[in-house]
Amino acid sequence: MKILYVITSTQTGGAEKALAALAAQTVKEHQVKVVSLKPLGPVAQELEKSGAEVVSLNMNGFIPFGIVKKLQAEILSFQPDIVHAMLFRGIELTRLACAGKGVKLISTPHFDLSKKNFVLRFIDKLLKDLDTLTVAESFSTARYLVETQHYRKDKVFLLPNGADKTVFFRDDALRSKMRKQYNFTTDNTVFISVARLAPVKDPITLLQAFRNVWRGNSAARLVYVGEGEERPKLENFIRQSGMEKAVLLAGEQRDINAWLNMADAFVLTSVEESLPIALLEALCVGLPCVVTNVGDMPLWVEHGKNGFVCKPGDILLLSCFLTELLSREKREELQRGGVDISQRIGDTSPQYQHLYQQIYLNSFHVKTTGDTEK
Repeated sequence: MKILYVITSTQTGGAEKALAALAAQTVKEHQVKVVSLKPLGPVAQELEKSGAEVVSLNMNGFIPFGIVKKLQAEILSFQPDIVHAMLFRGIELTRLACAGKGVKLISTPHFDLSKKNFVLRFIDKLLKDLDTLTVAESFSTARYLVETQHYRKDKVFLLPNGADKTVFFRDDALRSKMRKQYNFTTDNTVFISVARLAPVKDPITLLQAFRNVWRGNSAARLVYVGEGEERPKLENFIRQSGMEKAVLLAGEQRDINAWLNMADAFVLTSVEESLPIALLEALCVGLPCVVTNVGDMPLWVEHGKNGFVCKPGDILLLSCFLTELLSREKREELQRGGVDISQRIGDTSPQYQHLYQQIYLNSFHVKTTGDTEK
């Protein structure tokens, strides 16, 4: 079978990481090609190492002049059995490229469509029926697509994001190694966030809340793994606050499991999300988590059981939750409370392989509430 993946970019992000993991599994049994609309990023190297062919259409800017024709040419030359598109522009442009071609098209959003403007939501609604199947990576996405965008229930399949527990797990030896490498002592409580340095992740709110915590406890530390356009703004804030020794902007990192094991708690202050993979990875490592009440995050972080949930941008409440996590006893309590929740996390790659086979054989059927038992 030939599988063609189309994604907006191959920069380091949740959707891109999900694609890398999925393609690595798919290429074991099928011929795989990945088309990135934008110039190639770090994830392209991982894809190529797994054995997938990777090309870029070098799209620059928001208006995709000529990209649909380029994408059609890639489809024509590769002759895929299934096309799987991800992220907004990746999905919408692929829909246009596949229109009238009889191509079996799967889309997986990996974004919160409800936060897009009216025009983009209208475009999505207009083109949605070109999908053979839409795979929603979170409950909130599935509900919005069906209830607001009026996707057909029998063409929306809920398959929540997952994490590979053979890659992400608690490792005390790794924790000791990493903390020694970065000069963190047993007195340091290390908070970690793994996300792009982008406005949608709202890292400045995290820094503002952490500053409140650090002023009351100078042993507190914050590590932010990720890169993005907000870095200069954050560096300036750190410098003005005198927190150069308390905050580490670690940039892009490959071994996320090592960085998560180094930490004592995970924090994600996004203003919009679907179901972030970084959160699931942190849960697999056993970290208590502090998140905002957006997307599916409150379904995985049960307030007071395995972490805390607050509104986006609430610096005061976030400061209070981080302060609570300075207590080792509180962290251990939340870790125990998260054991059963983390057991719900699985690796979605095998399920996708089964899905591809069913789509290829025209045997896939989404059960709806109107279906009768046979």
